[in-house]
Amino acid sequence: MSNSFQFKQFKIQQDQCAMKVSLDACLFAAVCDVSNAKRVLDIGAGTGLLSLMLAQRTPAEIEGVELDPRAYQQAQQNALQSPFHNQIELFNCTIQDFQTAYNHKTFDTIICNPPFFSGQLEGPNTQRNLARHNSQLSFEDLSNVIAKFLTPTGKAWLLLPPDEQEYFNQYAKQHGLHLQSHTQIVPRNNKPSKLGIWVYSLLPCEDIEKDNITIYQSQSNEYTQKFKGYLSDYYLKL
Repeated sequence: MSNSFQFKQFKIQQDQCAMKVSLDACLFAAVCDVSNAKRVLDIGAGTGLLSLMLAQRTPAEIEGVELDPRAYQQAQQNALQSPFHNQIELFNCTIQDFQTAYNHKTFDTIICNPPFFSGQLEGPNTQRNLARHNSQLSFEDLSNVIAKFLTPTGKAWLLLPPDEQEYFNQYAKQHGLHLQSHTQIVPRNNKPSKLGIWVYSLLPCEDIEKDNITIYQSQSNEYTQKFKGYLSDYYLKL
């Protein structure tokens, strides 16, 4: 795994972060609609990847919250060395502490690639555990925070496996969040989807929009045209 990842308009250093740049995270950020965004909250900023990808497409103010000090420092470095440093502000704390300190704030767009392993054996790498397991950020806390920070017409975007989304959805309903749309991420045709992009809002929704994005063409490692359409403004090789 390389210690850096070069995009068309910025570079991600990642040697101090447990969770590295992934294809799924890049697709997630590329799919997030920020066409009308004014204020964005990135919960669990990590390397700063999502914030930087969104900053490339919107002039909105972006605030990122990252618990891990090493990841926070690296996200700061990545943001400062990018063309978008003036619109990104990062905070080194839990999202719960951020909520306590800044409960007057609201955001029309919230993005989160949350730690989604729950009730599973954790490994010896403490930093990786924080990034992958939700012991520090339960789905109950996450749904509460989203509901408190989201504007009445705002949207929250989450990247989750289908089974973990069902678990999150129980708490989302308790806090008045309604699923608006679901996009399946499919590795190849005839392969099961292991991740999805889920969009929530405080507005009730009768008809949930559904879509799917297949990453690779069936018999090769060539990206599909749909995938290329989302990532062509970011990936050097597209």
